[in-house]
Amino acid sequence: MGLVHKSFGGRDRKQHIHADLNLTPMIDTLIVLLIFLVKSYSVTPSYLTPTQSIELSRTVSKEGAPDKPALIIGRDGILLDGKIIIGFKDGVPERDFSRDPFIQELKDRLDQKKGTDPEFTGTLILQADKSIPFHVLRPILRTAGVSGYYDIKFAGQGAE
Repeated sequence: MGLVHKSFGGRDRKQHIHADLNLTPMIDTLIVLLIFLVKSYSVTPSYLTPTQSIELSRTVSKEGAPDKPALIIGRDGILLDGKIIIGFKDGVPERDFSRDPFIQELKDRLDQKKGTDPEFTGTLILQADKSIPFHVLRPILRTAGVSGYYDIKFAGQGAE
């Protein structure tokens, strides 16, 4: 608060000027800026480690693996969350799924996984041994689609 001398109408007056700094708009702007920065902050993507002694196909893609559920298809079977859902014998399922619309056991587990994820986006990471033939993968992919996983990303091993 300061005093100002002004001459008005031939008389000297003392006028008090009180100036406040309105912090509310400044704080609102800083909060919006903070939210924007936090939302746009990117951390390094998670790296998938092959399990079950599977050998992933080579890839030239530099895109990292998102932090999403990983379905592993190896010589021993189909794994989700480290648990075997369907066993394989020498890289081939013990029963033929080619005529089924989907694999019921896998659908049940994927639906259960989807139900427990509050931020479900439909993305599934697929780690498959490169020796598994596509006719074995086809019913698995179809089952994932039936369960609502429409964005299936194949994990590969980067070229060295």
